[in-house]
This record gives sequence, structure tokens and C-alpha cells, in this order.
Amino acid sequence: MPQKPYRLCYPQLGNYDIAIRYFVNNGLHLAYMSPPSMTKRTIDIGAKNSPDFVCAPFKCHMGNYIEALEKGANVLIQTGGTCRLGYYGELHEQILKDMGYDFEMFNLTLFRYRNLFGMLKGMKKYAPDATLLQMAKAIPAAFQMIINIDKFEDYYRQNMGFEITKGSFDKVYNRFLSGLKKAHKRSEVNRIYREAMEEMKALPVDKPQNPIRIGVVGEYFTIMDPFSNHEVEKKLAQMGAEIHRWMNLSHSLFICPEKSTLRKLRHYINYDLHKFPSSIWVDIQKKQSSKYVKYDMGSSSISTITLAEYYAKKGFDGLVHIKSFGCTPEMDCIPVLHNISADYKIPTLYMSYDTQTSDTGIETRLEAFYDMLAMKKQKG
Repeated sequence: MPQKPYRLCYPQLGNYDIAIRYFVNNGLHLAYMSPPSMTKRTIDIGAKNSPDFVCAPFKCHMGNYIEALEKGANVLIQTGGTCRLGYYGELHEQILKDMGYDFEMFNLTLFRYRNLFGMLKGMKKYAPDATLLQMAKAIPAAFQMIINIDKFEDYYRQNMGFEITKGSFDKVYNRFLSGLKKAHKRSEVNRIYREAMEEMKALPVDKPQNPIRIGVVGEYFTIMDPFSNHEVEKKLAQMGAEIHRWMNLSHSLFICPEKSTLRKLRHYINYDLHKFPSSIWVDIQKKQSSKYVKYDMGSSSISTITLAEYYAKKGFDGLVHIKSFGCTPEMDCIPVLHNISADYKIPTLYMSYDTQTSDTGIETRLEAFYDMLAMKKQKG
């Protein structure tokens, strides 16, 4: 009996599925199904079929998986993580199979790979006809997509709140993402990015010389997925703030991991660390942050503390700490952030998200926070 064709899917995480699709199509030569855009239904069915007190990212992934299976996916990708997320693949798989779904779980955490090539060998289970050379050739363009998305979004967050023509930044941003979806090789990825950045930088803006600057720190998944954090960055930017967020996928891949293969790839792609001094990511790698913490508390906690201190030292006007409800490492960060806030006199807004979080309540808190920062800045 012939084997049914594989259709892979990875849970929604910002716009990174563009790069994942590229690698699956061109490196593994398999079909990829982008998960449906997250909606209230995604969250509701994810929460309904998850343990009550598990974190929001687990429930978001569960909702994504269910909708992807309904759409026709038959292989679900789980990359794990440095916190409890590393154990979630097996639990997701068990719950979904108990619900009657027929699929395979492509759980990268079970490969126990020591380097990138070990991970690629593990992928041959689903792509036996794909060679390691084919996979390796697809990696630079896929990683370049991730990096270019992150660099583009950095500029977008820092400037979109000052656009003169409302919606002009979003139009260029959406065209950039559409262009990436059609790219076939790394040179095209860079051309699309370069042309989109030129178009973005040509847009007229009315940006003050000393705008309100807000640094966003927090938990890995919720901080990077706009739907999960109710687009908190965009909302603050539209009020007239310059938003800075260091935590993204390219920094996580090429700075934070201890996998030497990934770090070495910085020499082969256009990866730029000029916006942050080397001491920032050295502190993160060494799991230390000045006087505020001696031990790693897990997951993105060291990044949160290190970057909060960095933004405070640089004279930022405020900090926003984003986490999912019940995220233990980020809960442990909060007393440390209180100390940084007190020492540097920098206001900090703490945002904790679960599947029941209200959009209205978030907007009220953001407006009050921005108004406070504006009044504080005006007084001087």
C-alpha cells in the first residue's frame, strides 16, 4: 500500500512560517500547510482541550494543531523549548490522538541532536528521498528570511507610529511579506528585503527628535506572536512611541543557543549585531546580568533581565514586560525587574496573558501607561 503524502504544519508564530514553508518545500521537498491565522476560535478550542493550568502557549499550539488537522495536515512539527515547552510535544500528541486524529508528530526535541546535521538526519524519516545536501542548500535562504523579517520588523516598530499617511507602513510591510512567500533563492530574499526597506524608509514621517522609547522584554513565545499579546507593540507605537524589542527568532538562533553550528552560520548570512554591543549577548550566553542575578532561572529569564537593565541604562522612558499566565521563569523575573525599575527610575508595565485576556482591558492599561510616560517626559 503506497504511503500517503506528508503535509507538514508548524504552529503559528508571527510570520516565521514563511521561512519554515520555504525549508519544507525546498529542503525536504514536502508539502507544507500554513496554520490558519489565529482567531478566538483557535484559542477557545485550544483551551477546551488543554489542562486548565497549563500556560497560554500550550493552548495556542493546541488550537493551531487542531485547526491544521481539520485543514488536512498529517504531520505536526514541535520544536520544543528551554522551559516546560520542551515536554509539550508528547502531551500534545497524546491529547490529539485521544481525540481521534490520525497524524504523526515531528518532535525535534526527541532527536537529541548535537548539531544541525544531526537534526537534518532526523528529518529523513519524513523525507527519505531528500539528501542532506538538498537540505543544507535550503538553509541559508530560510535563515535569511528569518533575519530579514526581524530586521524589517525592528524598523517597523520603531517608526510606524510616526507615519504621516495612516496605514502606509502596513501596506509596505504586507507587500514585503507577500514578496518573501514567492522567493526561490537567497539572492531574491535579499533583493525583496532591500527594495522593501528602501520603500519603507522613503515614507514620510513626523518623528520628534527625542520620542518616547519603550523597551519590550519577556517570555519567548508571547512576546513574538502579535495575536497572543494582542498586538501590544503596534498599539503602543500608534500612540506615538518608538518600540524596541530584542527578543526575536534570529537572535535566539544565532546568539542564545549553545549549538556551535548555528553560531558559525553567522559568518555565511547577513547577520548584523551592530544595534547591540557584544556585552549584551555575551551576558545572555554566560547566563549572568550584572548585580541582579547570579543563576539562570530558565527559559528567557536571563534575556529579560539583561535587556531590561540595558534599556534602563540607555535612558529609555519605559519597559513593558510580557509573559503568559503561569510562566514560572518570567514570574521569577518580576522581583528583579522591580529592582531595576526602582534603581533606574524607569516605569514598568507588567502584562500577563491567558486565553481569557480582554482586548479592552489591555488598551485601557496601555493608554494609561503611555500617558504617564508622556507626562513624565514633559516634566523632564
